[in-house]
Parts: sequence; C-alpha cells; structure tokens
Amino acid sequence: MMEAPFQAEAKTSRHTTLVFSIALNGYQWRYFKHLASHRAYAERHDYHYEVVTKPFYSPMGIECCWLKLTLMYTALRAGYQQVMFVDADAYINDNCPPLNTVFVPAKSIYMAKGYSHRFNSGVMIIRNCPQARSWLKRIITHRHEKVEPQYDVGWGENSHVISHSEGCRFIKEIPQEWNNTSSYYLTDFIRHHNYGPLRSGSIERATHYLMFVLANKIARLQRLFTKQRKKSRRDDLLLEQTQKTLHNFPNFCHRAINESPQTANSPLNSRLAK
Repeated sequence: MMEAPFQAEAKTSRHTTLVFSIALNGYQWRYFKHLASHRAYAERHDYHYEVVTKPFYSPMGIECCWLKLTLMYTALRAGYQQVMFVDADAYINDNCPPLNTVFVPAKSIYMAKGYSHRFNSGVMIIRNCPQARSWLKRIITHRHEKVEPQYDVGWGENSHVISHSEGCRFIKEIPQEWNNTSSYYLTDFIRHHNYGPLRSGSIERATHYLMFVLANKIARLQRLFTKQRKKSRRDDLLLEQTQKTLHNFPNFCHRAINESPQTANSPLNSRLAK
C-alpha cells in the first residue's frame, strides 16, 4: 500500500526529534570530540540528544552496533517523529543543515551511500510512519539470517540494512555530504571516519584494530563468566542489552506521544512479536 504524502514540514523540536549515537568499547574516549559535535548540532536545532556510553565494554563486543536499530525502533514507537542516528566516529560540521531540508513526500528513511557504493548505516534519518517501523522490525527479526554476498560487509548490522533496502520505494538516497566516507576534499556536512579512505593512517588503523580485538575478547569473557550460558541467551543478547540501555537512558522511550505509556514502555521483545 502506497504511503500517503507527508504534511508540509514545520520546524522540528526537541519534543519530536531525537539525535543519538552509541559510543561503547572505548569509542567514548576515542571520539569525544565527534560526540561533542553531535550534541552541538542537536542544540543548534533544538533537537533532543542522547549518547549511549555505558556499559564501557558491551557484552555484545563490536556487534553492539545492532543497538542502533532497536533503539531507533523504540524511540519511534514512543512517539518521536524524526530520529537521526550518527556513528560515534562521524563528525558533524557546523554547516550541517536541519533535518527537514532532506525530507520529501512519500519517503521515510534517508541514507547516503558509502565508498563501497552501498548504503552506509553510519548516518540514518527516519521519519515516523508504519512503513519505517516495519522495516526496522523486519531487520531486527531476521538478524540471524545470512545475507547475499553482494550485500555483505563482514560484520554488524549494515549488511542487513543494505539487503532490506533493496527495492524499498520509501527509502531515499541523500547526498554524500550527509555521510562522507571517502573524500577529503568534499565540503561535507558529516565526515565519517569509518573503515575506509578517511581512516588511512597506520596509527589510526592500528588503534581501531586493537579496540576491536579487545572489545570482542572482553565480550567473550563476560559471556563466559555469566551464570546463564545457554545458547538461547546469546540469541537474546541484543534484546537483553537493549532493555538495559533503556533502563540507563530512559529518554528513548519516555515521550509517548502517539501511543499509551503502557504500549511505549512494554518490553521490546514482546513489542517485536506484535
């Protein structure tokens, strides 16, 4: 069913718009300047801002990036009308315009393509509508399934984001300026220092390799010494960590604008089952 065109965009505010990032496993200290740029951007445009910084090391290891999808889903269910996720290693420049400059009718998900010419989930902008929420729910539900080789990036949620974006008419590709992963010379809005051309220094690559290895080793040790060591627990780790994050950062779900508080605050795994 075709989505109805959006209404003319009014000025968004902190009551309806969320900007957030996830900075775990050492990213809290490594990218503190980048995180400060996220907060400054949100304050300039009167958006609400959250950054997930604990636990310092996640039992999910580098797969903690999946939290961006469950937290976005929760925030939309709670009533935020626009949600923007920005990776911790992405720097938002002072010239970055407000979100409503990219919005067009009948489109609810906005992403730019990275240096691999596929969608990069390091910057995601989502407008609240049933299609967008269903899209997030579908990716989370099918997270254990393998994706086709042409969509695979090796780890994390980005492979599934690419795969589930195929053929979606409600997804709009936005200019590279919104998520620049490849050009030093582009006058960009957001410069993303992910594992690509913009992270070319040997020291920088070595630092990130050590951070990745350490995060995964600590995650294995945490799971090893946890009392519940059943396979089912590992399968439920994303939902478990999402609930703990929501406990530590309740602003993701406390603004129940479109739904009753009972629905907005119900356990995530039961909401996904609906």
